[in-house]
Amino acid sequence: MNRSYDELGNGLNSRNIDFELFQTREDLIQRLLKLTEPFETIGIGNSQTLKAMDVSKSLSKQGKVVYDKTYASDKNEVRRLKKQALTADCYITSTNALSMNGELVNVDHSGNRVAAMTYGPDKVIVIATTNKLVENEGAAIKRALQTATPKNARRAGIESPCSIGEPCAKCDQSVRVCNYLSIIRGQHEKGRMVVLLLEEELGF
Repeated sequence: MNRSYDELGNGLNSRNIDFELFQTREDLIQRLLKLTEPFETIGIGNSQTLKAMDVSKSLSKQGKVVYDKTYASDKNEVRRLKKQALTADCYITSTNALSMNGELVNVDHSGNRVAAMTYGPDKVIVIATTNKLVENEGAAIKRALQTATPKNARRAGIESPCSIGEPCAKCDQSVRVCNYLSIIRGQHEKGRMVVLLLEEELGF
């Protein structure tokens, strides 16, 4: 893609989504801590990108109450943390794909992540990396389904057809990981969502 970050920023801004660009993880984390200062409770969307950056640990050190299901000890606690994250003051997640026009596309297994991005928390912070960038909405859907979904299935140890190179037509509900496909084309409330783009390749 030869299109510029300025164009990406304009595309996001036209959809009432703020945009900031970072060259280093350290600078992004410092900005994240600044953005989360007004909030007491933080929900975390399960993300390999956030794990690589130790986002939950950084926020916990700041005294925030962090709802991150990956720290749960059993399935009941997973359910509780997911529900608490839905009504947290602020929600932080990544995205499976981000178009240069400003659309965010995500695939979800249980739906908690896409639900919180859409409605609930007062602030949503999306940490994206350059490997998530694609040309347009169609390419974003393709990336979410054909790149992110198989990798997430393999990470979770789920033998869905996509995880072993077979077509989606062979899938059934027992192994389906793409139950929810979310396309965010804008925000009703200006400034509720901000995309922090890191010039690095992380996650799926």
